[in-house]
Amino acid sequence: MNAKKWTMKNEKWKMIKYCKSKNFFEKTQFNWKIFLYFFLLTPLFALNVSVTILPQKGVVKAIGGDKVNVNVMVPPGNSPATYAPNFKQLKKLKNSDIYFTIGVPFDKKYLLKIKEINPNMKTVYFGNLIKTTNNPHIWLSPALLQLEAKTVLDTLIKKDPKNKTFYLNNYKKYIKTLTKLEVKGFENISQKAFITFHPSFYYFAKDFHINQIAIQKEGKTPSFAYLAKIIKLAKANGVKTVIISPEFPTKYAKIVAAKIDAKVVVISPLNEKPEITINKLIEALK
Repeated sequence: MNAKKWTMKNEKWKMIKYCKSKNFFEKTQFNWKIFLYFFLLTPLFALNVSVTILPQKGVVKAIGGDKVNVNVMVPPGNSPATYAPNFKQLKKLKNSDIYFTIGVPFDKKYLLKIKEINPNMKTVYFGNLIKTTNNPHIWLSPALLQLEAKTVLDTLIKKDPKNKTFYLNNYKKYIKTLTKLEVKGFENISQKAFITFHPSFYYFAKDFHINQIAIQKEGKTPSFAYLAKIIKLAKANGVKTVIISPEFPTKYAKIVAAKIDAKVVVISPLNEKPEITINKLIEALK
């Protein structure tokens, strides 16, 4: 039996014996049968997976379920462009079996250091799914998200072949969800263009053949002259929706929205479940 699995099993039985010796179940009127049932059914072994951003966790958990523990390096509410990992996070990497990177600035800055901490960890780069652009926001494309899911599936099966059927069944369910989203998008999106500050929704727009007009260019704050060009372009494209994200400045997007009389919709590109974000975008652009 795997050494890690054997150790975890022994620890569970030690805890049960301790509780019984201290009359824990009797003193608390605890239903020990229910306790044992759920306690022993929890996984004795799970792969430790690290990812850079929260949406990657959503994909990994969709395929891996309770067979994986996922460590997110850039916590919710932080920007992958500026966040620096703390000691506790770096320590977790020592126990990781797999690391999924995605090509955001955090990866470019810290990936070599991460590999030094755990040279035996399998590193898988989602960015290999694209060749034509440096934009890393591939998790917001239903088509690319399916490729990400397949990459996760193949990686988990290779590392944990005994649970192949479990991973494969989860993968099939996830692909069905994404396929339905694609159909919904093509049937419901009626707008031809939208405004956003950061170009987070590039691949989403590409999938559904609409135009994303980003205010931010090459990571720089826009000048008023450039904003005037954006406003002119928005009017020419009949833009009705401006999407703002809490991770980025909202001032300039709101200025543009006021000038073109467009509705403002708040959508974070970094929600844990990318399929929910995609659905919100579809609803906003009906």
